[in-house]
Amino acid sequence: MTVRIDHVALGARDPQAAADWLAELLGLAPPRPEGADDDMFAVRLGDGSSLLFAAADPVPFQHMAFRVDAPSFAAIVERLRGRGLAHGNDPEQPDNGLTSDPLGGAGRVYFASPDGHLFEATTP
Repeated sequence: MTVRIDHVALGARDPQAAADWLAELLGLAPPRPEGADDDMFAVRLGDGSSLLFAAADPVPFQHMAFRVDAPSFAAIVERLRGRGLAHGNDPEQPDNGLTSDPLGGAGRVYFASPDGHLFEATTP
């Protein structure tokens, strides 16, 4: 038996803006509209799964971590820095500016979305 994640839904005040923001930071293809009314937006991940942003207000907090290769990690960190976005290697201090991995990997960075989700990128 094989079980894989097809998609995970995340709430957002503006689903398209949230999907665009994350896709651009992660260096992924532009999101595509989904749903009967095209009111949700899917960010397609490299393994075929996707993050689906759907309207919510209030937006419940969620944490999502991404494992990426070293070049992708470096590019994500560069985009965070280039936009002046707070980031760090500690979920309790996600604005400390560090990207080393205190858990032993090559790199780890947390960053918050405009909707308040805590995203994490890590590279082994």
